Amino acid sequence: MDTDGVDEEIGTAEDKEPERGDQCPRVAQMIFGWIVAAVIIFLAQRDLRKRPPELVRGPVGLWKAVAMAPPGAVAYLLFGRRRAAAPEAIVEMPNSIAA
Repeated sequence: MDTDGVDEEIGTAEDKEPERGDQCPRVAQMIFGWIVAAVIIFLAQRDLRKRPPELVRGPVGLWKAVAMAPPGAVAYLLFGRRRAAAPEAIVEMPNSIAA
């Protein structure tokens, strides 16, 4: 019995459930993405914890909050850090002390 002239046995691709084999690569990609994001956030937070405030561009507390999300962590790692000043002169030890 067709009420609207539409055969109910024929469905669209959207109605069908994806097969298990189709979901595995997508799930693996999501897991890999979450792991990468967690590592980036961890590295940014660890750097903020160990880096002196003079070597951070802007307030450390603000960077800590921003770096809790992956885009903020990447922004901190690329733009929020200052390079440490190179020592002006490396003092060598005299041979009498080094021996």
